[in-house]
Amino acid sequence: MDLLNAVTLVKPLGFWPGIIYGMEGAVGNYALALILVTIIIKLIMVPLDFVNRYTSKKSARKQAEIKPELDKINAKYANDKNLLNQKTMELYKAHNYNITGTCFGMLAYLVLTMVVFWTLFGALNNISAYKIGDQYLQVRKEYFAVYEIDVDSLADEQTVMDAYNAKLETLTEEQQIELKNTADKKAKDKYDQVSTSFLWIKNIWLADSTVSPVMKYDDFIKKSKVTKAQVSADEYNLVITPMSSVERKNNGYFVLAVLAAGLNYLSYGINNWISKARAKKKGLDPNLASNTSNKAMSIIMPIIMGIFTLFYNAAFGLYIVAGALITLITSPLVTLFVDMLEFDAISKEKQKTVAIYDRKRK
Repeated sequence: MDLLNAVTLVKPLGFWPGIIYGMEGAVGNYALALILVTIIIKLIMVPLDFVNRYTSKKSARKQAEIKPELDKINAKYANDKNLLNQKTMELYKAHNYNITGTCFGMLAYLVLTMVVFWTLFGALNNISAYKIGDQYLQVRKEYFAVYEIDVDSLADEQTVMDAYNAKLETLTEEQQIELKNTADKKAKDKYDQVSTSFLWIKNIWLADSTVSPVMKYDDFIKKSKVTKAQVSADEYNLVITPMSSVERKNNGYFVLAVLAAGLNYLSYGINNWISKARAKKKGLDPNLASNTSNKAMSIIMPIIMGIFTLFYNAAFGLYIVAGALITLITSPLVTLFVDMLEFDAISKEKQKTVAIYDRKRK
């Protein structure tokens, strides 16, 4: 028969866990490790972001240039779909506009971004579940060791609580009180040693919110890789009570959710402001220079990032906030470089149009 008390958790493996564990081993803190991993990811994505945004702006400029001619074609050949498509393709070719290439570049960047986001999200959820369970099991082992109970080697289906109650029957009331105080202290010391905090957040495996950093039994079972068959409510409450009586404060104060939403919104706003300001300075149409398709995203994405940060563990929230901060720093630089190339292209097109007009006049 399997031992009910023998709880073995499998440490998550894979690409992201391997990178995070390696970085944690170097810096000694999961939160710092995750922030460093985020910085590396974002810096790698910067060149791809540049290509995507340059392609998008070039496509928007080309669409604005050919729109008058395209409207004429649509009106003239509205009743002949085949001829309409033919004339439209000829117009695209004349203006060197490849709509397929533009869509492919944008789609490739979007897919890569989503793959990184969701795979890292899944990896952090698995790591979080493992850490929640592993931290408790370490505290549990320290607690029952005071009663000379080895939780990993009980025989014949004897549960930890059976062994604990049997031990109490051999003790006097004074001895029970003394051992209880010692076990509580040992458990609390171990809890402080293995718990993962960061700045104001007491437990990064829980959300940065007003929840307690010490979970209730049902939440523990739900969020960890431990089952009710492995750890009973009586056992968990016995071990965790010393921590619950001390950790009465909030795990956090919604700071990460506010930062995630605010930094993402600010990033979009700064990019649009830079584009419009530079276009105005060069005497160009600000609406042509700025990517107006991002207006909806500048509202939707901050809300989505804030919700993710609010309802999931603070470890993932740190990834979102750190990523938003890096984007806020690098994105204006990318915007400036993209706009510089775009403004040059727009100026050349204007000069080309003027030259053609002058030749026609002569």
